[in-house]
Order: sequence, then structure tokens, then C-alpha cells
Amino acid sequence: MDKSLKTWMFCQASYYLEYLQPEKSIALLNAVHAVDPKNPDVYRMLSYAYLQAGRPEESIHAADNFLKYAQPGSDVRAIKWIKGRALLKKKRAAMSR
Repeated sequence: MDKSLKTWMFCQASYYLEYLQPEKSIALLNAVHAVDPKNPDVYRMLSYAYLQAGRPEESIHAADNFLKYAQPGSDVRAIKWIKGRALLKKKRAAMSR
């Protein structure tokens, strides 16, 4: 995939997240993931998009993959916050059943 196309897709995905359209963001990010499966930025954004979409299980999985592929010494505070929110949503959903 052309680098400029990948950059555009990341920008669009970010735009969709900002304007609360996570499903559109997830579609774009999955397309990037198909050609760049070890990119931690894809997993970081996917984790947040899944959280926005109310899909905590997938958010947690994406957060774990971010941690797997992130460079040593990377700032992981944001992904830990996202994962914590997803775990909380998952727990609340289980309690309401």
C-alpha cells in the first residue's frame, strides 16, 4: 500500500473517531491492518474505535496486540486507559445479564 494512501486512511479513521462514527473508522483500519498487520498504531486506533462502538471484547484484544507490537519504551498510558474502560464496559455488561 502506498504510504500516502495509508496516511490518508489513518487521517480519515481519526476523523471518524472524532465525529463518533467508529464503524467507518474500523472499516478503514481493518483495511490498513490487512497490509500492515504488525503496525501498533492500527491496534491503538482499533482499540479506541471498538470501545466507541460498544465492542469491549475486541477493544481489549486490539489493546493487547498494541502492547505486543509497540516498541520497548513506548508510552502506553493511553492504551491502558482504553483497555481499562473496555474491561469496565465488559464487566458492566456481564452484571446486567
